Amino acid sequence: MPIDLYLLHTKLEDLKKKYQNLSYLETDPICFPKQYQDPLDIEVVSFISCLYAYGNVKSIQGFLKPIFLNLGKSPYQTLLAQDLKFQSFLSGLNVYRFQTKKDNQIFFQTLARVIAEKERTSPLLESYFLDSKEVFEETKSIQRFQSFWEEELKKTSGKKTLSYGLQFLIGKSTSKSPKKRLSLFLRWMVRSIYPDFGIYQRIKPNQIPFPLDVHIQKLIQILGITNRKSFGVKDAYLIKEFFKQINPTDPLLYDFYLTRVGIIEKCNADYQRQVCDVCYLKEVCLVFGSATGN
Repeated sequence: MPIDLYLLHTKLEDLKKKYQNLSYLETDPICFPKQYQDPLDIEVVSFISCLYAYGNVKSIQGFLKPIFLNLGKSPYQTLLAQDLKFQSFLSGLNVYRFQTKKDNQIFFQTLARVIAEKERTSPLLESYFLDSKEVFEETKSIQRFQSFWEEELKKTSGKKTLSYGLQFLIGKSTSKSPKKRLSLFLRWMVRSIYPDFGIYQRIKPNQIPFPLDVHIQKLIQILGITNRKSFGVKDAYLIKEFFKQINPTDPLLYDFYLTRVGIIEKCNADYQRQVCDVCYLKEVCLVFGSATGN
């Protein structure tokens, strides 16, 4: 059955109104860069937050809170200085899931060096996504960004190959994965509308891939947008193209709000009366329709 775009748009707008509230930012890693005013701090903190945004909310926040506390009032300045405070920060780093303490030290040493070698103006990292003509390319730009970091991390480690933890952190440039954490970083940087920051001006919101985290993957299936069970970077762009039918200039508008359905409402893509009967999306949900005959 074809998707009723008008009805879907209406329900998404209802969902947006529900979650367009600062109190809900605490359920998302974007709560960390929201604590800063300087665009340089926001960009650096966003990059760190997105790379480590895998696992459950409690694990992510448990790892990142001490990171930003120890980086002080200006994480950018602490990384730039590479002084005794920074050395103390490095020694205090812990393991996080696939990253060893050494992996995390190498990452932050690399980030500090890249920051120090860059002009002290915002934005810091946008150019690494762009080609020589300052163009963002769907099939190459995120991969280009990953290749840059792969080489910089190798330079810091002094090894020809990256550890599993470091490779996982930045992602393989050659993989066909959805690039979800870097897509999320781009969303924060490129969109200027709540809850994002709009720091990058050379990349447009309708160019970047949809961040296909586990919650979005489930939701786009039960909303009838796709029947795929596994997703790659091409699918991330296809989902973005679908949402362009609803909002041509800002297809990632509903990403934050849709992920609240999974994170806060605990949607598991199967019928649970206490969850589904009060869901704002039930009228456009295949699972609800199948379970209730609606």
